[in-house]
Amino acid sequence: MNRLLACAAAALLLSACASTEKELADKGIKPLDAAKVRILLSGNTATGTTASGSGFMIYNAPDGTTRGKSGNSSDTGKWDVTADGQHCNHWTSWRGGERRCARLYEADGEIRYFDGGNYAGRFKIEQGNPYKL
Repeated sequence: MNRLLACAAAALLLSACASTEKELADKGIKPLDAAKVRILLSGNTATGTTASGSGFMIYNAPDGTTRGKSGNSSDTGKWDVTADGQHCNHWTSWRGGERRCARLYEADGEIRYFDGGNYAGRFKIEQGNPYKL
């Protein structure tokens, strides 16, 4: 019973943070532009949680390479920013090795990201590469 209550509470907390893009727009929050995304990510580490609850740490090097860790898994790849401000990752093995892009929003002291219009997770930025990824 306690486990069921804990799972229900966790689901409520995640859903409370999982805004839709429309909800953010209704609050006047716009997606970050390309310049802001580059400044935010380049040379820094994103630490956060995916929509499914997996924790991650991703370092985005200024040269366009990226290194990440999630649980016992790690990967390397490349990152870039599209002209309309979407942050893209092309991992060696994660996400099937496909290039995937997400629109970023700054809300409530964190970055929320949406892949194809769907809430995909949230993260905070840590300066530099504190985890030596």
